[in-house]
Amino acid sequence: MSIRHVLYIVVDTLRADHLSCYGYHRKITPSIDRLAKQGILFSNVYPSDVPTQPSYTAMFTGKRGISTGVVSHSQSESLLDKEIWYPQILTEKGYETAAVSTLYYMKKYFARGFKSYLNPTAGSPRLIQRVTADQINKMAIPWLRQNCNKNFFLFLHYWDPHTPYIPPQQYRNLYYQGDKSDPGNYSLDGIKDKIIYPFVKRLLDTMAPNITDIEYVIAQYDSEITYIDEKLGEIIEVVRQLGILDDTLIIVTADHGESLGEHGIYFDHAGVYEPTVHVPLIFRHSSLPPGEKIKALIQLIDLAPTIFEFLNLEVPKKFEGKSLLPLMKGETGKHYKTIYTNQGLWQASRMIRDEKFKLIKFIDRGFWPGPMTELFNLKEDPEEQVNLAEREKEIVDKLELELIRWEAEKLGKRLDPLRLIANRGLPPTQWIGKLIKQDRGTYEEWRKRMGW
Repeated sequence: MSIRHVLYIVVDTLRADHLSCYGYHRKITPSIDRLAKQGILFSNVYPSDVPTQPSYTAMFTGKRGISTGVVSHSQSESLLDKEIWYPQILTEKGYETAAVSTLYYMKKYFARGFKSYLNPTAGSPRLIQRVTADQINKMAIPWLRQNCNKNFFLFLHYWDPHTPYIPPQQYRNLYYQGDKSDPGNYSLDGIKDKIIYPFVKRLLDTMAPNITDIEYVIAQYDSEITYIDEKLGEIIEVVRQLGILDDTLIIVTADHGESLGEHGIYFDHAGVYEPTVHVPLIFRHSSLPPGEKIKALIQLIDLAPTIFEFLNLEVPKKFEGKSLLPLMKGETGKHYKTIYTNQGLWQASRMIRDEKFKLIKFIDRGFWPGPMTELFNLKEDPEEQVNLAEREKEIVDKLELELIRWEAEKLGKRLDPLRLIANRGLPPTQWIGKLIKQDRGTYEEWRKRMGW
């Protein structure tokens, strides 16, 4: 196959089930839908680590956070220089490599290996999550035009669906015609008695004053997705106009999803429940069969070896993922029997899932009290409403044993970085503590009032 270019697009905070091609009831993503029809859509894709920093670190090292030690957003974490950062290898192999992203402000190593690192918010570090798709495209499109005759790898990182959901003005009424401040609407009351409410309230107030209707918030999230979809369409059209579409591998995915009230998690990506860990993945290239859907269990660490195989480069042995090419060629229908995902920011938790069941083990539940073990039958209960841990103890024991063995294999003699983060204290405890002190007294007083 002829592949000279890789366009690697990651949309931050994009949950799979809010894309039309993944069955969403609103038709909000025509560009992504068209891409899926022209290429291959993977139905069951999960990051190895959430949220942002550990997820992107895993994607670009091809290794899990349990291996690199990056599992959270803690200042105590850093990526060792000895770890592979695959854009650096691509640069060494002669590819023109570029990123249009603001991740550099989170950790300096995110710029490692890129020949060009284009930062739309340079000089404005507070805007790292508020950069718009228009700002990204204004840098990406000229770069594409200047480098279209070279072999290249271009990473585009879009933040728009991340909180606060504030799409451009013309998008804000696309999916909502009600009264967002109706005093008779109580759909957001479920968050008001939660310890994390001061944080959520500030997000809501950033969007609009006195929001009472959760459907307004969800509609703005969807509007952000429609906005980003149009901008992705703009990028792909430029690639087509430049005459390089047929030899460009286009990948669209997300670092993690978003919870929109499910499991008491409002407008963030805590936990390892499906809204947060089920992400989209679409491959488009002229050599791939169009319109294919692959149901095998996939992890985002699989993208690194897949890209290397597409480019006919030797796959580094340190990559922990597996190439998706055999699946895309129809040589096999299986990939993983079980997959694993860490959450190390808002909670310290780890999941193992197979084709039917998901087991979640909590080290620290953060701001959401509940059982420390949860088991869900995703075939019968895709929304994870019924915890079967007490009823299906044999299944819990089986999956827990697999998880323990997997942890032991990955860690060897090293300490578990997820437990280290939990022992030091989850980073948001300090953020929320400050807000609670402003709004509701001390953090400890609030915990006692809630009966924790």
